[in-house]
Amino acid sequence: MYEELESNFFLLVKMNKNKAFNLVFDAYWSALYKKAYKKVNCSDLAQDLVQDVFVSLWDKMEFLDAEGSVLAYLFAILRNKILKLYEKDEVRLRYALNVASTVIPVDVHAQDNILEKELQSIIDAEIMRMPLRMKEIYLLKREDDLSIRQIAQDLSLSEQTVKNQLQMAYQRLRSRVKAYDSSLAMLALLIAKHL
Repeated sequence: MYEELESNFFLLVKMNKNKAFNLVFDAYWSALYKKAYKKVNCSDLAQDLVQDVFVSLWDKMEFLDAEGSVLAYLFAILRNKILKLYEKDEVRLRYALNVASTVIPVDVHAQDNILEKELQSIIDAEIMRMPLRMKEIYLLKREDDLSIRQIAQDLSLSEQTVKNQLQMAYQRLRSRVKAYDSSLAMLALLIAKHL
């Protein structure tokens, strides 16, 4: 069915734009949603991203290259929207860091609190993006302070599985925070300069 849809899509667009759009939507919505959810790990956000992809398709359907694949085009739009979402997160952090660095620090502890809150929001956002089981294990370790053995027993998992999930969770968090290292170091230097 997909091959037939791909090969006849542009003919359908010329004959009946609404029908062509509905066929593509029904055929590919699920695949796009799964890909989006895998990247953002949030159902509402994934649905919004896929909706935006189909809005873009609707707006540009008549201008697409007839030789190209509709599915490939949809995945490319989705990838770009996900990248823009990540860029927005980074822009927000950079703005917060810029504001924090331009204000003359009256209270060093207030600056530390701002930085701590921003880092915590980055960490919390990454925790929300973790796969469900990884997030559950990480939160049991961090918030409930359970041992690996206790977590393994509570979740009926092997201790090695728990260790592996924790290691992957820590790696994700390190990578996410490391992306902002240069900005954070710059902020620390600016704060130290005003002391």
